[in-house]
Amino acid sequence: MKATPQKKVEKGKGGNSFALYIHLPFCRRRCAYCDFVSYAGREGEISPYIEGLLREWEAIKAILLSDGPVEITSCYFGGGTPSLLNEDQVEVLVSGLFPEGVSPGMEFSLEANPESLTPSKLGFYRRLGINRISLGVQSFSDEFLRCLGRVHTTRQAAEAIEMVRKGGWENWSLDLMYGLPGQSPAAFERDLARALDSGAPHFSAYCLTIAPETPFGVQAAQGRLQLPPERSILEMMDLLEKRASQAGFLHYETSNFSRPGFACVHNLAYWHLEPYIGLGLGAVSYFRDGSAPWGAHWENPTNFEGYAKMTGEDAWAFLERTPLTREEALTEAFLTGLRLIHGIEIGPLVARFGGEMVQDVLRKIHPLIEGGWLEMQNGFLRTTSRGSRVLDALLLEIISDLS
Repeated sequence: MKATPQKKVEKGKGGNSFALYIHLPFCRRRCAYCDFVSYAGREGEISPYIEGLLREWEAIKAILLSDGPVEITSCYFGGGTPSLLNEDQVEVLVSGLFPEGVSPGMEFSLEANPESLTPSKLGFYRRLGINRISLGVQSFSDEFLRCLGRVHTTRQAAEAIEMVRKGGWENWSLDLMYGLPGQSPAAFERDLARALDSGAPHFSAYCLTIAPETPFGVQAAQGRLQLPPERSILEMMDLLEKRASQAGFLHYETSNFSRPGFACVHNLAYWHLEPYIGLGLGAVSYFRDGSAPWGAHWENPTNFEGYAKMTGEDAWAFLERTPLTREEALTEAFLTGLRLIHGIEIGPLVARFGGEMVQDVLRKIHPLIEGGWLEMQNGFLRTTSRGSRVLDALLLEIISDLS
């Protein structure tokens, strides 16, 4: 099914409007591929960590957001494994972030792993105002789950999906991975078929990438990790697009598919370069205000000791945020927008950054259009099918052209 432009996050009338991300870096066990900021075996630190999160949030509201009303367009609990938290811990966090209650119309997502999900937790999440579950399945094969270092089994994944369905969740998603060691296109197609049959109105499918400091990275450096050949990866990508389209899913972002109306509002804020604030270890933020009209970035410490020092001494990372120039903000708008299948709409960019600057960027990347990697269609700049296959390399090339 052909992708259509997804609706941008609607901003409120005045004041501060942004997406809110909460990083919960606790895992039962780190996966072999994972390079996220996450830690295993530190569940005893969850409650003090939540206290730190709420201190950070109060400081942001008091200092950064003090000039007007606040509108949170979406909230996302990511990790790590947010479903590892018990119900009391989740309630403390949600009530601290939203003391007046969660707005009924706001998308509120929580990432969950099958082995830590229960019907009781799912019911409790809904009562708190959480209305979207993102289920980390990754594969429906026990062989590949063991290879990835996942804690759950295929049976637990099926049970978690059934819990979500029986719990009456309308908005939920599941994650798949492909390009796994020893995986054939046929094996991935079996995983994909189960995902499409699950009833999830949204799913994400990520090609395995090897990060140097992970167990997979070490194995790869030693020549002990046998990944599928490139032709098999390309075949998996073709299968993914074909089967998803046949099942009625919109391919709206390079790794994301949804039924109409179920695109992830929170992630669209990132891809449309709308403001977002991240709380917790390693969380990154992008925010626009009077001191940084083109936006500014900041990033929190990535370890517990550094984060505890920041929250305990009021040494807030957002006070040291780095403002972007207009040129830097425009470059980021191109890079995030090109992840969307329909691409980036040129008209709003001209209105926001000026026609001369936008045209200068288009001139610089024109060789990529001539080479068949990018195309202009109905006022949108987008990757071609060829370009989408090498998106990361293509974005690096664009950065090089614009620097």
